[in-house]
Amino acid sequence: MSIKSKGSRKPLPLSDVLRDLALLRASGHDLSNLSAASKESLAEGSSAQVDATVATSYDFIREARAAIKLHNSKSVDKQGGRIEDIRNSFEDLNNGLRAH
Repeated sequence: MSIKSKGSRKPLPLSDVLRDLALLRASGHDLSNLSAASKESLAEGSSAQVDATVATSYDFIREARAAIKLHNSKSVDKQGGRIEDIRNSFEDLNNGLRAH
């Protein structure tokens, strides 16, 4: 099994692109209608809907960044270790009480 270097790989092989284009042509779909329809739907959308969508996107990004920051800080692992230590202490205490 040989591994090709990154430089020798083509991100979009011409044969695959040509096959995909041929399939699109054969399917009879007019892609220009799709872009026109999306432009019309954007024009019809109210400013309030757009603002709400943008606000939701910003909320998602903020929460994702906070989760990544928390993950990178390793504080969850530290707290998990502390909880595991406490659980083991209580388990030892419980075993000691049952033995008497």
